[in-house]
This record gives sequence, structure tokens and C-alpha cells, in this order.
Amino acid sequence: MEDLYFDCHIHSNYSQDSLMRPGRILKRAKEVGLTGVAITDHDTIRGSLHARKLEKEVGVTVIPGVEILTDSGDIIGLFVNEEIRSRGWDEVIEEIRGQGGVAVLPHPYRSHLDIPRLAKAVDLIEVWNARSTAEQNERALQLAEGLKKPGIYGSDAHTYGEIGNVGALVNPGTWEVKRVLRSEFSSRSAVIQSQVLHHLRRREFLQLIQSGWRYLWKIVD
Repeated sequence: MEDLYFDCHIHSNYSQDSLMRPGRILKRAKEVGLTGVAITDHDTIRGSLHARKLEKEVGVTVIPGVEILTDSGDIIGLFVNEEIRSRGWDEVIEEIRGQGGVAVLPHPYRSHLDIPRLAKAVDLIEVWNARSTAEQNERALQLAEGLKKPGIYGSDAHTYGEIGNVGALVNPGTWEVKRVLRSEFSSRSAVIQSQVLHHLRRREFLQLIQSGWRYLWKIVD
């Protein structure tokens, strides 16, 4: 089975703050070596459904997703196939799970209220976001570790140059994280590299990523 090299948090032009077209996202993902992406537009799944129609043609797997702005901050739903109607955080999580999806707390220390409650309620915590500071990512890592929640990561890309800014190459047979990679083309590569080095010093980071992929694979499989 092919190694998994995913960017799990990308916005297309179905978000109000991105101009990226789904087809070009997939082509760019392939250029930087990704095997898959999660399209997580603000408040709509339309971008991810558009991308899914193109995944075989381009050869990049698409996880359908959405990032909902709730009354307590953003919550991502992965593996959802219908629009999420609620905006109350607990109802959003319930809707995501009702579709057989996975609820993720992205960048916990950016614009969220009642973080402990949200973190306990979701399935995964984003422990590495390329748009967060090293301090914010460190706190997210500690949060996930303290709650023993599986971890996930993503570039949070809103421009083509950000796609693949973060990525972990995972062996789906052993769940070993073989490499943690970043794009050589990013204008923020120095910042991202410092985060990579910081996180790699933490064995807990790799363990959380491993447990996150085990969790996701239950859905994929």
C-alpha cells in the first residue's frame, strides 16, 4: 500500500478568503509530492465535492471536509458529504458524527472560546498548523497530549504556495511516521522549518500523528 503523504487542511475558492481552484489545488499537491489532501472550506463542502470529481484524473486522493465557524470558534469536519446546518459547536460536532465524519479542533489557540471543553468533545486536535506560531502549535501539542487525543496537521493553505507546507509521510502498514516534510517553495519556509525542528524534538508529536492516522484510517478503511 502506498505511503500516505497528506495535507489535511486546505481552502479553495469556495471559501470567501481563497482564490484557489480545486483542480489547480490537486495539481499543485501532486507537484509537491502529496498523495492526498483534505479540502476544508469555510462553511461549505462544495469545494471538497468539486475536488473529489477530479481526484482520479489528477491522481491525488481527496478527503471531503468543511471548517465551520461555530459560536465557540472553528471546528473541522472530515469525511462529511452533506452541508452542516448548525452553528452551535456541540450541534456541529453531532452533525459531523451523524454523517460518520470526524470532528477536528483546528489551531486551538487562535480565536476559540472555552478551549478545554471543545478539545474534550472533538475526535482529533490539530497539533501543527502552518499558519500558527510555534508557541500556538506547542500549546496545541500539550493540549492533545494532556487529553490523550490523536493529533492531525495541515497547512491551512489559502494560496497555492502554501500547499504542502506541512506534511507527514506515514506508512499505513506500521503507522510509522517516516518523514516530516515541508515545501521548499514556501515564502514562510524559515518559520515552518523552525516549527518542524521544534516538533521533531518532541517524541509526543510523532506519537500523536501516528494515533491520528490510525483514527482516520478506521473511516477510510
